[in-house]
Amino acid sequence: MDNSLDQWVILSLDAHEYALPVHNVIEVVRMAAVRPLPEAPPFVAGLLNLRGRGIVVLDLRKRLGWPAKEPELDSQIVIIQSSNGPLGLIGDEVIDIITLPRSALEPAGNLSGTSSIVPAVAHCGERLILVLDLDRLVSGEKE
Repeated sequence: MDNSLDQWVILSLDAHEYALPVHNVIEVVRMAAVRPLPEAPPFVAGLLNLRGRGIVVLDLRKRLGWPAKEPELDSQIVIIQSSNGPLGLIGDEVIDIITLPRSALEPAGNLSGTSSIVPAVAHCGERLILVLDLDRLVSGEKE
């Protein structure tokens, strides 16, 4: 059993928790104006001007197949480093940074209704945290 430790940034959406690998997180910024991108998939919120650099921002709620909801002023954008470069993810808020042994992760393949965007579930005490696959999240793959 692999007990090496990994750190995770925990992002909440409507009281549900999602884990992002801490080494992929560049920074967390407050909600800001996002310019729509023509012909982008529905889950692409638009383009964020972050200190003079254009960052594509995904609406995590829409990307995960949830009903659309306008972000609040206190919503946060997590800037991550994906295989395609920096990318923003709109979530409600970053609530935690946790360290877990790899043995705390359970493959999600045996959980019905999950897609490949969620390859694992992390067990942290009584909490069940869905681990996001950033490459699939970014690519727009469904399964």
